[in-house]
Amino acid sequence: METMMNGVRDAVFLPRHPRAAAEARRVLARVAPDGRGDSGTARLLLSEVVSNAVRYARGEEIQVVISFDGTTGAITGAVFDGEPVLGAGTCPRRRREREQLAESGRGFDLLDMLAETWGVATVGGAGKWVWFCVPSGEEEA
Repeated sequence: METMMNGVRDAVFLPRHPRAAAEARRVLARVAPDGRGDSGTARLLLSEVVSNAVRYARGEEIQVVISFDGTTGAITGAVFDGEPVLGAGTCPRRRREREQLAESGRGFDLLDMLAETWGVATVGGAGKWVWFCVPSGEEEA
């Protein structure tokens, strides 16, 4: 774990295994414990993004980077996997119309609804980062 001027950051490599989401949540708890930022929303989104990387990506491992901004309370999570292409049907709005009753495929919908910002950045043919940022969770006065 690295202490930054105004916050904390940690980066880990995790095996592409079903237990990776639980380990990523443990890293989040070290970086932004309950009560710091909107850690509940961050836990949900991190679990979703890691689970998708485990299920759909290539390679033996994924990289997870989590940061907590001590000034604003924002939490940023990013997951790198070895699959440079998003799966078919991942555009939330178009897919939603076709698959109202689908039991999976809601990850980008969650990011749209709960993250302040999020995105996908490809790294050539090596893979992609899926990242999100959640605000502090505190209401403005």
